[in-house]
Amino acid sequence: MKQRKIVITGYGTVAKEFVELLYRKKEAFIEQYHTEYTVIGVVGSIGMIYDPEGLDLSILHGLPTGSIGISQYASMKDLVLESPSMKGDILVECTPTNLETGEPALSYIKQALEANMDIVSVSKGALVHSLPELLAIAKAKGRYIKYSGATAAALPTLDIGEFSLAGSTIQSIKGILNGTSNFILTSMSEGNLTFEKALQLAQENGIAEKNPDLDIKGLDSACKILLLANGLFHTNLTLEDIVVDGIEKVTKADMQRAKINGCEWKLIASAKKQRDRLVLQVKPEIIPPENPLIHVKGTNKGILFETEEMGTICCVGGASHPKGAAAAAMKDIINLIR
Repeated sequence: MKQRKIVITGYGTVAKEFVELLYRKKEAFIEQYHTEYTVIGVVGSIGMIYDPEGLDLSILHGLPTGSIGISQYASMKDLVLESPSMKGDILVECTPTNLETGEPALSYIKQALEANMDIVSVSKGALVHSLPELLAIAKAKGRYIKYSGATAAALPTLDIGEFSLAGSTIQSIKGILNGTSNFILTSMSEGNLTFEKALQLAQENGIAEKNPDLDIKGLDSACKILLLANGLFHTNLTLEDIVVDGIEKVTKADMQRAKINGCEWKLIASAKKQRDRLVLQVKPEIIPPENPLIHVKGTNKGILFETEEMGTICCVGGASHPKGAAAAAMKDIINLIR
């Protein structure tokens, strides 16, 4: 039986759900994948806890988020570089997204790669900031970076492009990649609500943050299409290369006019080949009835690949919940072992 030691950076809701998943399915993973996964360290905002023999998940999964205190190790660097004999095999990166600098995730990932660890990242910041650089480091080290959880969580966007469409020519990608904005647009359409009322409903239901700008202004969708584009088209684009418009200007009247023709408004993130370049865009679009993305309702997401050889491939669904993101991280780890 294989043994894989995991270090987790960041202990927010996704990391907590990930630990719960490991705890609940430990025996099933051993039986199905012949691998025992052990969490040996968790790096929190003010310190970390560590046990080379494995932390007790029955205790760890019960800890409140943000409760990881200081131990004898002050930082991730102290653990994986100063004590290489005690390092893990896989880093699961779950720190809050920082789009300006990518930190602290960027340093954690670089330190883990330097220590010959594979990476599974749910956080987007470091990848948006430096994905091509990190992939180059990983290649030089013979390690892997998996990040399906950062490209629409439970919806298998990256997996379809990397595995199901392997060998095919992807001509374009169009996706509804943000569950919050889609919930708002669905509420406007089905409930005949204004944008302001639909946003309030999303906040009352815990779907939208108190400050929802990242979702409603399209930046979260831009990050996800950027990661998909750089990963699948092997480009080196940045957020500055994307034209981004959010959903704030979509009105109740716009919704009603679209519905007359059986259409719906959706926030679409797209990457399309145009001659010798790749054009990335995020904007609200009117989706006609024949487009399968019209059926993406509520907090669900969807993605549409246009390929030269396989035609149109569409996937819809994917829970917009920390549990879905945690499951995506677990899937990436299992695929690493495979």
